Formats: sequence, C-alpha cells, structure tokens
Amino acid sequence: MIDTTLIDALKVLADKEKNIKKYKRRLRIKGKLIAKGETKKGNITLKVEKEDEDYSFTVIKSHKERFALAEKLQIGRSVSIEGIPKFRMTICTRLKALDRGLMKGKQIKLESFEISEIA
Repeated sequence: MIDTTLIDALKVLADKEKNIKKYKRRLRIKGKLIAKGETKKGNITLKVEKEDEDYSFTVIKSHKERFALAEKLQIGRSVSIEGIPKFRMTICTRLKALDRGLMKGKQIKLESFEISEIA
C-alpha cells in the first residue's frame, strides 16, 4: 500500500486555491441601471453602466429573491451587482438596490489647498 497523506494534503490545498480563484473571477460592479430586458425563456437581463462602460447581467428565474428584485428595479436606479461570467453571458449572483445612489464627485487631496493664517 502507498501512503496517501501527502496526496491528500495537496488535494486540500488545491481545492482551497480553486475556491479563491472562483471568487476572484466574479464581476463586482456598482453603477446605474440603464436598460432592462427579457430573454426568450423569461429570464431578466440588466444592463449596468459604470464610468462609461456597460455590463450585461442575466437574472435567472429560479433565483426567486433576485428575480423579484430585478422585476421591481426602475431604470436609472443605482445598484450593486455581482456575477459569474459564463459562456456568452454573466449570471447574476448578488443584486442589491442602493438607497443613496452613487457619489458623483471626485476626491481631491487637501495638500493642494493653502491654509491662510489669520494675523
């Protein structure tokens, strides 16, 4: 018999690395909903704009809570969305409507401003 303890340990490490890579591949976007549509099979497609780039996501009917939220969303609403890229589409795995909306301003460093002394 061959001792398989080393092989078992390597298999556990490989599984952990595979899980980490799976989560890194996911698209995570905060943006505005610019279009909503429906596929032939009744799934919902959402088009989200972030900084002049458009991303398309598909919300599948079997994901009941996400599907219900996607139906209620209005165009122009700010959303946070996460998805897994699959063959020809990105399947939505997390969908959240943002209450406050996205910040439109840009941060600037305070070092560029001069502090005037009162004399």
